[in-house]
Amino acid sequence: MSVPKPNGPDIDIGPQMLATGWTLYGLAGVVVGMRIFTQVKISRQFGLGDIVMLLALMFGFLHILFITISHHFGWGRHFFYLDDYKKVTSMEMEFISEPFGILCSALGRVSFIILMFRLFGTTKYRRWFLHFMIAQSLVVNLVTCITIFVQCGDVRSLWDPVGVPSKCWVPAAQADIGFFQGACNSMTDLILTVLPSSIFWTLQMKLRIKLGLVALLGLSIFAFVASIIKTVKLQSLGERSDYTFNTVSFMNWVVIENTFVMIGSSIPLMRPLFKKAKDSAMSHYGQSSSYELGSRAQSSKAKAYARSQTKSIPLASSSEENILPIHNTGKRASTAIKGGEEGGTTAKYNIEGIQKEVKVEIRYERDDESESEAKTPANSPWASRRFGA
Repeated sequence: MSVPKPNGPDIDIGPQMLATGWTLYGLAGVVVGMRIFTQVKISRQFGLGDIVMLLALMFGFLHILFITISHHFGWGRHFFYLDDYKKVTSMEMEFISEPFGILCSALGRVSFIILMFRLFGTTKYRRWFLHFMIAQSLVVNLVTCITIFVQCGDVRSLWDPVGVPSKCWVPAAQADIGFFQGACNSMTDLILTVLPSSIFWTLQMKLRIKLGLVALLGLSIFAFVASIIKTVKLQSLGERSDYTFNTVSFMNWVVIENTFVMIGSSIPLMRPLFKKAKDSAMSHYGQSSSYELGSRAQSSKAKAYARSQTKSIPLASSSEENILPIHNTGKRASTAIKGGEEGGTTAKYNIEGIQKEVKVEIRYERDDESESEAKTPANSPWASRRFGA
């Protein structure tokens, strides 16, 4: 295999990429694990989207595993400095890793679209649009995986064109297909960022809550940026003369894109876990999450006003725990305002897609002595009759 000598020395840039890759995939594994724990133990809403995300994580680890094996045989070094066996084996392992990387990001996006479907699939047109997004993401990425291995009459010619010669597409064809696939994925990430923002911005809620929800469901913007950079670097797939060296930067951005997709799709579902941890910490330190309106007379100065009636109205904090509930498509959620134990009213208002529960407790405190004297003052004629005066 005749290979031109590179301008640089025999260096290995693979270890830096592998360190980044294993770190990011490990971080994604932790986040996905927390997501699954939340869905199973806290929210109790483990479903199809979580299964798809677990498959995406599995493909991600298979991707970095085959890249690691490829590095063992010389991936990350200049092609010129490798012997024939390492040239063939390193390229074979790299080609095998590519479909796993593609499926990782594709299934990660599908998992997020399933979440969007459950949150916003309340109208016919949204459901059709989200179904289309799932279909195009799966079709485009699966076709890309297939084209990797049908470029040559004998698939082994991809990594061993000298030992197993056969008719193949021009190398630039794989890059062109990759450009189309990358453009579709980037557009999907952009839509998944804009869609929640446009919907939440039209809802009647506090600006602080709107911004929080937009940020929570808009993390796919980072995957969008990574996807664009990865697509730009796709040209390295068509440069076969130094394939083991040129594809390192491209694979690095594949890993970044994949992990950003998985992390961005999982964090929104972890809110109940964060809230539970926060409530547990506040309970541990004796803090309360409620706000009290009014005051209680506890000091000696306040006791001077004991004859006057005092009222204390504790108002429970408006919990946003269920601001993003997961409902089956078509069901309606309700907003409820409930009274406390001592009285109150309950009102329910049907809305779609969002559920917010506000609990209000009203408590009255009166001084018994003051209340008795207020009813029967000493100078009242009723008082003299009562005591026989």
